[in-house]
Amino acid sequence: MLIEFSVTNFRSFKEKQTLTLAASKYFREHDEINCFDPGIKGLPKLLRSAVIYGPNASGKSNLIASLSFVKFMVLSSAKKIQEGDELDIIPFLLDQTSKDKDSEFELIFLEGGIRYQYGFALNRKRVCREWLIAYPEGRPQKWFERVCRPNDEGDTYEFGLKFQGGRLRQDWKSATRSNALFLSVAVQFNSEQLKPVFNWFQKHLRIIGPPMFLHPGYSLSVCETDDGKKRIVDFLNAADLSISDLGLDKKNISHENLPEDMPNDMKEQIRKDKGNLEVVDLKFMHRNSETGELVPFNVKNESQGTRNLFAFAGPWLDVIGNDKILFVDEIDSSLHPLIVHQLVRLLHRSGSKAQLVFTTHDTTILSQDIMRRDQVWFIEKDKSNASKLYPLSDFKVREHEALEKGYLRGRYGAIPIVKEFIDS
Repeated sequence: MLIEFSVTNFRSFKEKQTLTLAASKYFREHDEINCFDPGIKGLPKLLRSAVIYGPNASGKSNLIASLSFVKFMVLSSAKKIQEGDELDIIPFLLDQTSKDKDSEFELIFLEGGIRYQYGFALNRKRVCREWLIAYPEGRPQKWFERVCRPNDEGDTYEFGLKFQGGRLRQDWKSATRSNALFLSVAVQFNSEQLKPVFNWFQKHLRIIGPPMFLHPGYSLSVCETDDGKKRIVDFLNAADLSISDLGLDKKNISHENLPEDMPNDMKEQIRKDKGNLEVVDLKFMHRNSETGELVPFNVKNESQGTRNLFAFAGPWLDVIGNDKILFVDEIDSSLHPLIVHQLVRLLHRSGSKAQLVFTTHDTTILSQDIMRRDQVWFIEKDKSNASKLYPLSDFKVREHEALEKGYLRGRYGAIPIVKEFIDS
């Protein structure tokens, strides 16, 4: 469960910007559906979803990208980054001071009934700070803090009294390269205490870009069982797609006879491996209204919206069924607004502790009594061209205010400034 995420000096973000999923105590609408109790004394209810609006190039995708970067560093910096490799980090470049400062990220989340506060700061060359605070009994315990010494002379570590590992901690320190995270390395060397933190990123946090970039592979894997396929079909029919069944035909193709529409980089990798590739030929089965016969439709004959929804189906059901956190960029791409409404309502009414954060340009969700006022966020750029993230709750908004109309009229900001184009 995610409580809060902050990003500083990354791409279009200059100053610290924070997204919180803690429910406001001042709003009561949809309290039982859109919120849930995290089960830890002293913590507020958490929101099941949040929507982010803003004009093109305002920073919405950069927010998703910042979290993707954090996840990559946690899961892969110990294995995939070599000594001397530059980190894929871009600070805010439109300010002389910011471009020479570190980028910083911090998350507050729950895993296994414990609250964690984890973050790090870095630049292209190295990790400069890293910290982890745990609250196993509601009280803060600093497990570790890492700070780089001046002139690139290594790191100083401070371990808390509750941080386990004994002499092994010295081995974890020695194995941590300047451009890798201590968390990532320590878990690779079997730190049992840190595994829940690592597992939160690995098993509970899912991030996907626009639907056009979402591969259907996971949904296909769900369909390998009869129960899984039924759940996918039911999910699709909830959107009124009239699909009676799914046909899956597995076959092997050689590296010399790859499909023409396969991405070139994938083709090249398969040819290097010199092996056969198992592919699944997916058919959408529609029923003939006169004869009752099932008629298979090739994927290419289905709309892009149907293909996108199928690709979404597996991850969406996985998130709801396993209490995961899903970040989606441009959820409305190639999907009808009413389908987006249905997806959000499905999550709200699931009774799970799953969470969804998504960006969109579809304002109709504001007018359908789906979101609470503290679930709506905006991103816009200020005079210095830096992205600012702020909630609707910063404004004095009445409970039954026409949010969509107010947003489109510019009351809350974060709308494009459209100028008349004159063809000279």
